[in-house]
Amino acid sequence: MSFFYDSNALWNNYIPNSFRVIVVNNGGGGIFRILPGHKNTSNYDTFFETKHNLNAEQLCKMYSFDYCNATNEIGLKNALNDFFNDSIQPKLLEVFTPSHINDEILLDFFRFIK
Repeated sequence: MSFFYDSNALWNNYIPNSFRVIVVNNGGGGIFRILPGHKNTSNYDTFFETKHNLNAEQLCKMYSFDYCNATNEIGLKNALNDFFNDSIQPKLLEVFTPSHINDEILLDFFRFIK
C-alpha cells in the first residue's frame, strides 16, 4: 500500500539504470493484522486493511522501469535470476503475497531474528 501512496517518487530524472525496487504487494495494509483484535471481519477489512487490486505494471510503463512479477516461490527465484543484471532501465519486481497469512509470516520472521 505504501508503495502506491509514494509512487510519485519515481517521477525523477536522475534515477540510475542500476536502481532496483522490490514491492511486496499483499493487496492492502496487512501490517495491521499483527495487532490484537478482530481480523478477518468486514469492519477490519473496511477500516484497517484498505484492500486493493492494484499492481505496479502501469506505473513502471509510465516511469520507464522494467517490470516483472512473481506470485510464488518458483516465480520469484526465476525473476531474481535476471533482476540484478545490468539493464538500460531501472527495474521493479512486484511480489504478490496472500494477505490472509502475511501476519503469520511476519511474526514468524520476528521470532526467527530474535
